[in-house]
Amino acid sequence: MSEKVVLPKFDLPGQGPHPAIKALIVVGGLLGLSMVVLGGALWHHHSQQVAAEQEAKALVAARKAEAVAAAEAAKVKAAEAKAKVAAAKSGGTKAGAASNKPSGADENGSVAQAESHHKSSSHHHASATHGKTSKPLAPVEIANRDNSHAKVSAATKKKNDDTIDKLLAQFK
Repeated sequence: MSEKVVLPKFDLPGQGPHPAIKALIVVGGLLGLSMVVLGGALWHHHSQQVAAEQEAKALVAARKAEAVAAAEAAKVKAAEAKAKVAAAKSGGTKAGAASNKPSGADENGSVAQAESHHKSSSHHHASATHGKTSKPLAPVEIANRDNSHAKVSAATKKKNDDTIDKLLAQFK
């Protein structure tokens, strides 16, 4: 019994996947990878669209702010022109003109009154010129009404500035 027994070598079929299954796994992996790339491209395109919309909104807001500022400047120039016309008509030659000026008014006291009237009438509030039955306002009442307008205007401008600042911060 000294002879060794040599057994034949057999390849058992369960040791690895079939080549068709290997090909199916490779094709599935490539399909998954292509889906991830396509999803990334769509997400990037969508984020660019959102950024373009926000940029357009910021541009519209900036143009609107410029238009409002231009309108305010035009109102101020119109008020100055009206005041100059009123000053030219009154001529400043009346003896009682100096006594009618409110305290703190400069030599063109009518300019301040004309500007304050223009500001108050631009908001469609009841004023001396809007109705025949209303009484004229005293200079103190005009000044008080203009101060409240300035406070509201400053708060509105600050709010608009904050909105623009937020939009600009998003692009940094």
